[in-house]
Amino acid sequence: MRDGKRRWLPLILAVVVIACSEDPTEQNALVAPLPLVGVAVRETTITATSNSSFKRVLPMNGAVNLIGKSGNYTAIGVFAFYSNYFPARDTVNVLSARLYLRAASFFGDSTAPFSFTVHRITRTWTAGGSTWDTVQAGFYDAATVRGTYTGGVGADTGRIVVQLDTAMAREWLTTTDTDNKYGFVIVPTPGTNVVRGFSSFETDSTKDFPTLELIAQNVAGTVRDTSTYSLGIDTFVGNNDAVIASPALLYTQAGIVYRSIVKFDVSFIPRGSTVHVAELQLQRDATTSKLNRFSGDASIAAHIMLADSATGTFSSTGSTGTVRSGTADTYVAEVYSTVQSWVRGSNYGLLLRVNGAQEFGSFDLITFHGVGATNAALRPRLRIVYSIPQN
Repeated sequence: MRDGKRRWLPLILAVVVIACSEDPTEQNALVAPLPLVGVAVRETTITATSNSSFKRVLPMNGAVNLIGKSGNYTAIGVFAFYSNYFPARDTVNVLSARLYLRAASFFGDSTAPFSFTVHRITRTWTAGGSTWDTVQAGFYDAATVRGTYTGGVGADTGRIVVQLDTAMAREWLTTTDTDNKYGFVIVPTPGTNVVRGFSSFETDSTKDFPTLELIAQNVAGTVRDTSTYSLGIDTFVGNNDAVIASPALLYTQAGIVYRSIVKFDVSFIPRGSTVHVAELQLQRDATTSKLNRFSGDASIAAHIMLADSATGTFSSTGSTGTVRSGTADTYVAEVYSTVQSWVRGSNYGLLLRVNGAQEFGSFDLITFHGVGATNAALRPRLRIVYSIPQN
C-alpha cells in the first residue's frame, strides 16, 4: 500500500496545491477530485482538543554541565576524576590544586554575579543515575567548603580557574583514603543570578575537558612536579518547581525536563483513508520562553504517544519542529505518519519536548500557546490533507 501511495502522491499533491486557498477549509471539505476513479482528496485544519504539561526527573549526562541559579532554577555540577589515573604517592605534599573549566554557554543575566562553592562527595555515584533527588542529604559534605569561585560570565568560551583544597586533592593520591575519592560537587552560592554551561568529559574536543592540575613535592622538599588530569565522569542536576505558571500554555524545558502532551480528534477521517500531509502548527509565547544565544531558536521534537499516560510513554523517534521561515514564533512539524496511525488505530496524542541532546545540556524553555489561549488563532493546530476511497 505504501509503495502504491508513493506512485500517485505527487499527482495528488499537485492537485491539492492548485485547489487550496490561504484560508483553512471547513472540516472534511472537498479540495479537488483526483484524476483517479473512486478517490477524493480533502483538506482541513483542526484545533487541539486538550493539552497538559508535566515534569520528569531524569539524569542529565551530556556534553555540557550547567552550574548556577537563575530565577527559581538551580543547577549543581557533579565531578570525579578517575582515581585509577592518580599515582599512589602517600608521602608527597600537594602544594596547589587547580580545576579548569571551559565555558560553553550561559543563561539569564550576563551581567549578574556568578559564584559557587566546592564540596567533597561522600558516596559512590554514576553519571547516568544522578538526579536532583539523589544528590541531596548525605551525598556530599555541605558543611566543609573545599573551594570557591567568584566572577562573572566573561568570554563566551573562556576558561575559569578554581582553587581546590589541597588536603582533598592529597586524598586522591593516597592508597588508604579510598572512601574520599568520589569527587566533588559545585554548588551555586546565594546571590548568583546566572546559569553557566561548561564543557564536560563528553564534549567532542579533549582540550575543553574539565582539567585538574596538581603541583606536589616530596617530604624533603627537594623534588617538585606538576601533573594534569583530564579523564573522569561528570554530570549536573537541576531543579525548578515553578515552571508551569499558566494552564493556558504548553511547557517544554531543558535542563530539568518539562514536557507537554497535546491531543487532536481525527475521528472524522474515515478508516481506510490515506494521510498525505499533517502539519503541526504551534505558536511560541515569546514573553515566557527563555532561549540562549548559543542554541538560537531551539527546536522541539514531537513524538507519538504509545499509551494514555500522564507522564508520557512515547516512541523514541519523533518529528523535528522548527520555526517556520519568515515568522518569528510559528513552529511547524510534519507528523503525517502519526496522524495516519491515529486513523488506523489508537490516538493518545503527541508528546512535545526540547529536541535531542539539547534537552540534557541547555536551559532552554520553549512555551507555546495551548487550547486555553484567548486568541483562537494561537491555539495548537493541525493541517491535514488526506484522500478517501469512493464507492
